[in-house]
Amino acid sequence: MDEPGGPPFAGFYQLAYVTPDIDAAQRLFAETHGIPRFLEMRDARYPTRDGREAHCHLALAYRGAIEIEIIQPIDGDIDFYRAFLPSPPTLVRFHHVCRLFDSRDALEAEVERLTREGRALPINAGSSIARYFYCDRRADLGHFIEGIHFEEEGQRNLLAAIPRF
Repeated sequence: MDEPGGPPFAGFYQLAYVTPDIDAAQRLFAETHGIPRFLEMRDARYPTRDGREAHCHLALAYRGAIEIEIIQPIDGDIDFYRAFLPSPPTLVRFHHVCRLFDSRDALEAEVERLTREGRALPINAGSSIARYFYCDRRADLGHFIEGIHFEEEGQRNLLAAIPRF
């Protein structure tokens, strides 16, 4: 897990990819990475910023200790995801790593630290299940870093549903 101000990859557990076709992307991961099944969350809607929300199809699975997330942006506040897909789009494109925080306080302290440093946080939001942010690290790492803290029940229910291989 993670402490605020730690190295960018401390506590990371997820690799996330964007795609224009979530079904084809899942087939690709099955064929190339031995992930035959994902937890699918079609038509997921979640807060992003300033009262807006993203509408995406999501797929989650664990391969060993790493969670793979596939995101197909549909509509709403999705430029953040869609911008990673070149034109014409490739099937999958790496988007972010995710850092898991043990507590909401640790996550909030990290948001405060990143804000003091002048880091861009294009998404800084939450829901009843989790509190999350995305830090723009494209200039030095080439991708975003998501930080997330799950409410206990939300994390327990989600983890129980995600396939593991």
